[in-house]
Amino acid sequence: MIWLLLLGSIIFLAVLVFLTEEFFNLLFRGYAPFISTRNQVLDEAIKQFQQLNLPAGAKIYELGCGKAGFLRRLEKSAKSKYTLIGVEILASVYFLAKVQLALVGSKIKLRRKNFLKMSLASGDCFYCYLGQSLTAKLSLKLKQEARPGAYLISNQFHLPGYEPIKEVQIGLTSWLRVYKL
Repeated sequence: MIWLLLLGSIIFLAVLVFLTEEFFNLLFRGYAPFISTRNQVLDEAIKQFQQLNLPAGAKIYELGCGKAGFLRRLEKSAKSKYTLIGVEILASVYFLAKVQLALVGSKIKLRRKNFLKMSLASGDCFYCYLGQSLTAKLSLKLKQEARPGAYLISNQFHLPGYEPIKEVQIGLTSWLRVYKL
């Protein structure tokens, strides 16, 4: 009985830490909330990515990756053809993704960092589902660092300063936008 109480306490503390971290990041840092992307949107994002015809070995980043849903699907469909890198700042989400990826033997590399404070110069393609304020900051960073010809696939939000080369509506409310940087 004591182990059940201990387990319940650990789960309660983990949820409390996650919610506190989310609240702080949303309110004070302006980060996007942790929201999982619908399967239909991820399927379309993979379809759009495959149409880019990137070479083997290309570096693909998922910025604010959460549980790395896009990279997981890409890993399954591409059979390790690419270098896959997920970047997540929230510690609780990062550790959850790290455990899940380890359990399935994934080769996705996860980094617990603020992508605005790391170099993105080596990326060939970026996928993100961020809020508008973070997307605006990312746009400025990509203008300075992204190599010409790199791509960005944005779930929902416009990338200020760039025109999409393709826009795809999914259902009534979802959009994917593909940009050539």
